Amino acid sequence: MNQRANDNQSLTPRRIVALCMSVVLGFLAFGFAAPAQAASPERAKVGSYTCLWYTVRRGDTLGELAMRYNTTVLTLRRVNGLRTTRIYVGQRLCIPRYQPSPPVPPPSPAGPWSGEYWNNTIQSGPPALARNEAAINFNWGFGSPDLMRVQPDYFSARWTRRMNFAAGVWRFSADVDDGIRIWVDGQVVLDALNFVGRQTPSVDIPLTQGVHEIRVDYVEQTQQAFIRLDMTRVGTLPPAPPPQPPSAGFNNGPWTAEFFANANLAGPAASTSVICCLRFDWNGAPPVSGVPGGFFSARFSQVRYFPAGVYQFVARVDDGIRIYLDGNLIMNEFREQSTRTFTANVNLGAGNHSIVVEYVQYGGTSNVSLYWDFLGDPGGPRAAALGPLPYFPPLP
Repeated sequence: MNQRANDNQSLTPRRIVALCMSVVLGFLAFGFAAPAQAASPERAKVGSYTCLWYTVRRGDTLGELAMRYNTTVLTLRRVNGLRTTRIYVGQRLCIPRYQPSPPVPPPSPAGPWSGEYWNNTIQSGPPALARNEAAINFNWGFGSPDLMRVQPDYFSARWTRRMNFAAGVWRFSADVDDGIRIWVDGQVVLDALNFVGRQTPSVDIPLTQGVHEIRVDYVEQTQQAFIRLDMTRVGTLPPAPPPQPPSAGFNNGPWTAEFFANANLAGPAASTSVICCLRFDWNGAPPVSGVPGGFFSARFSQVRYFPAGVYQFVARVDDGIRIYLDGNLIMNEFREQSTRTFTANVNLGAGNHSIVVEYVQYGGTSNVSLYWDFLGDPGGPRAAALGPLPYFPPLP
């Protein structure tokens, strides 16, 4: 009797309400615990990223950037503190790149090229990435060689190797966006490093049998990033010409000659050939088939070995001429004018040097001739003088 009374007393309305509230609170606690545990890894992940800084360009959207860099719009908003999905041209955004902890660098692929990559366009400071490459044949799209270490825009690279060449004329050709510079044995043979956009430059280099050191510099500005380099043997070494007196200095080829049917060297060449010397007097007639006698342009190029010393380049031209030596402009008379003679003195170190001559003809008389004369050692008395008088005997 006393036991039953105690049981009835324990089930009072107050105890029943307290029991129900305990059950409800228990279910609520269980329901909120699971999402909290699921959210903690996300918070840990956000705390372990590094920023790949991206500058917003016209046409960019958060959705497009999220797809390009394999992330989500919500992540980009959280990382950058964005309340909406609106972004602005010139705005800098942090693209989070998540790393395992501790980071383990990927193994370097085996290859003959030693590659280095910088997060700037001038190869300044220690490289952000260094690894061996099997070939120079990359298409990074809007990315970079390694998005964990190299930014997708405004980066530069350098590849070097020593390679055994058969004797002959070798063509170095590239398909690249943006700039490229090629060195052979410490000498610049092709310089288009400041070009912006896609280009397909090439240069023919005479190489002797044996090992030569090749270096390729690359710079990426914005948008697409890709580069491919091909090296192909296209001919044999030309026989060494017999010594010539200064009066026969026009036999200074072989030159690769390109003629354009416009006055600004635009588009593909209408005619390409190899010539022995740079000495023409067309007198207003078309220089080659498919090119008019007026409003045309031409480019003549070669790589040639020079002993060390001071040289005088002498040009006679109607109308305009530009001369580049190892990519440096040494003569700039690119304008409409009557026949005139120009000179430029340069000090050269022993080795191969790249010569590029650009010519333009607007109308009337048309001619171009070029030779050079050795003035002597840099400190010699002849080098300090003006040099010999220009020598242009009449054409046969």
